[in-house]
Amino acid sequence: MHFTADYVESVVLKDGSKVRLRLLTPEDKPLLSAGFAKLSPKSRYARFLGPKTSLEDHELRYLTEVDQQDHFALGVIPEEGEPIGLGIARFIRLPDGTSAEAAIVVSDEMQGRGLGRLLLLRLCAAAAERGVERFRCEVLGSNTAMTALLSQISPERTIEVEGGVMTIDLPLPNVTPSEPPVENSKGSVFEMLRAAAQDLVEWTESIRRLWWG
Repeated sequence: MHFTADYVESVVLKDGSKVRLRLLTPEDKPLLSAGFAKLSPKSRYARFLGPKTSLEDHELRYLTEVDQQDHFALGVIPEEGEPIGLGIARFIRLPDGTSAEAAIVVSDEMQGRGLGRLLLLRLCAAAAERGVERFRCEVLGSNTAMTALLSQISPERTIEVEGGVMTIDLPLPNVTPSEPPVENSKGSVFEMLRAAAQDLVEWTESIRRLWWG
C-alpha cells in the first residue's frame, strides 16, 4: 500500500510553490484549527452550510483521530518554513463498502495553483487501494447549475433523485499514486471538483459528516 503512515510527498505546484503531502495525525489539531481560522467566511459557508467561526474540541478529534482506512485524511503543509495547513482531502466509506463520500478544502491563498486537483488525484488513488470504487455526493435537486453541469458530464455517472435531493455516484478515475496534476484532467470526478471550487454546487447537510462528525 502506498498511502501509509510514513507516506510523505514533496511537490512543486504550477506557480513554483513547494508543498508537502502527508496523512493527518492526532497531533495535527492545532494546524487544522489554525487553517480553518484562515478560511474566508465565503469558504466556510460553502463547506459548512453556515457561519461557523471555529472548530470545537470534539470536532477536531473526529477530524484528526482517523483510522486511515474507512476514514482517510490527507493534508498539505509548506515544504519549507513554519508548518501551516494549506489543504485537506478526505473520504469516509459508506456502508456498502465500495462507495465513499469525499471532500476537499484548499486555503484561500492556495486556490488556483493546482493544489485541489493534486489532492483529488491522491485521494482517488488512496481510495482505490482501499477498495473504494465510487465517490458519492448529494446536492439539492433544485440546483440548476448542477443540473446543467450533469448534462455535460459523461454518462459514467449515475443519478438518483428522492425527496428533493440528488445523489450522484462518480466512478474513480484510473490514476496512479504519483499521477501529475495535469490541467486538462477529464472525468466526472474532476468536473465535480471544478463545480465545487466555483461554488456551483449546493451541497446538502450530509457534507457535515465529512467535517463535523
